[in-house]
Amino acid sequence: MEAVMLGLTFLESQMSISLFCYGLKRRQYFPFLCFIMTFFGLALVYLLAIWKTENQLLAVRIVCYLALSFYNMIFLLACWDDSREELLMAFSAGTAAYQIGNKLYPLLQNINGVNDRETIALFPHPEITSWDWVLFLLFRFATYAALMLIFRPRVRLIASKRTRRSVVLLSVITVAVVNLLTCIARYYEGESFAMNMLLKIFVILFSFMILMMGRGIFSESQHAREKSVLRELRKQDQLQFETVKASMDMVNMKCHDLRHIFNKIEDKLTEEEASKLKEAMTFYDAAIKTGNDVLDIVLCEKKVLCEKNGIQLSCDADGTGFGFLSASETYSLFGNIIDNAIEAVKKLQEQEKKIILLYCGKEDGKLSIEEMNYYEGELMMIDGLPATSKPDAARHGYGTKSIRYIAGHHQGTVDVGLKDGMFSMKLTFPMNAA
Repeated sequence: MEAVMLGLTFLESQMSISLFCYGLKRRQYFPFLCFIMTFFGLALVYLLAIWKTENQLLAVRIVCYLALSFYNMIFLLACWDDSREELLMAFSAGTAAYQIGNKLYPLLQNINGVNDRETIALFPHPEITSWDWVLFLLFRFATYAALMLIFRPRVRLIASKRTRRSVVLLSVITVAVVNLLTCIARYYEGESFAMNMLLKIFVILFSFMILMMGRGIFSESQHAREKSVLRELRKQDQLQFETVKASMDMVNMKCHDLRHIFNKIEDKLTEEEASKLKEAMTFYDAAIKTGNDVLDIVLCEKKVLCEKNGIQLSCDADGTGFGFLSASETYSLFGNIIDNAIEAVKKLQEQEKKIILLYCGKEDGKLSIEEMNYYEGELMMIDGLPATSKPDAARHGYGTKSIRYIAGHHQGTVDVGLKDGMFSMKLTFPMNAA
């Protein structure tokens, strides 16, 4: 009987852990490896059961369950060809899910007045029937599957020293504390009904804590990835800004030279030639002046882009108060705001709606940036910001995150509004932002 119960424990925990490995890379000959590892695992269970039967000490029980836990780790490493961090996270979550299913069913038995040490029946009746086994196994498997669907991560871990330390610590807690609690609970659960119930509840709550800690590690890893991507994008924005600035300086210098040449040869040109040259020089003379050299460059660049796409960019910008933003932050912030607006306005069919309104300056004792544009179709919002409409959402969509990141870094807020086909985004910073 001891071998049967220990074997059932091994197979159930193995199945629960395997569920959390869904989506991880498998090794070649995966079914064969699973069969071989399960076979040797059952052989280990048989030997442990003999030892456990002959020695009813608590220490022996703990060693047996620790041995099964370590074998489950070996099972994962032998059958899946993925990073150790991912496999250890699957191990911790699967072990916690198994403990929840393993304690929740007997807890319900106790609530129904059934002694879980004597029968697997959920409700009190004289003999165990085949339906009791069906309910017993179905409840366990349904619990593992439900927990897998709820807590299985949708993203992969990003390798880092901090992530590795967190994963190893969680694995150690899972192996040491959960197994220790389980063994103690099983050893002392016959002492009293109240003790029995409290120990089961404690193991269930602690296992849920393990699952939540695992989710927190994945969430922290995802945030670290986003920050890393945003930092890289900022570097690219800095390089792009320097390139654009150099190009505009060159254009302004050439335009200045052209103006001198034009003054000398104007009387030798035809009216049409003179008109075209004046129009070109007027375009560059109409550069936007905001009191912030970096913002001037951004707005001039985006103005050219808007002209190219038949979009009117209307600006009322006072950039004198935004000196707390670095050059790359200014270029990235305003560039992303206008680029997102251009992407939305380009899709419009009505030419009169192809307009982008931009205001920045001091307002009500604060610094404010506000952009408005028309849009069509349904705009999906994620965490209060518009989601990217581009097919590759994994690569795109960082523009809006960058806007929020820069605003938050300087104690600013981002508010988005949608009304009657009009999109608005407003950023507010305190006057003493730094």
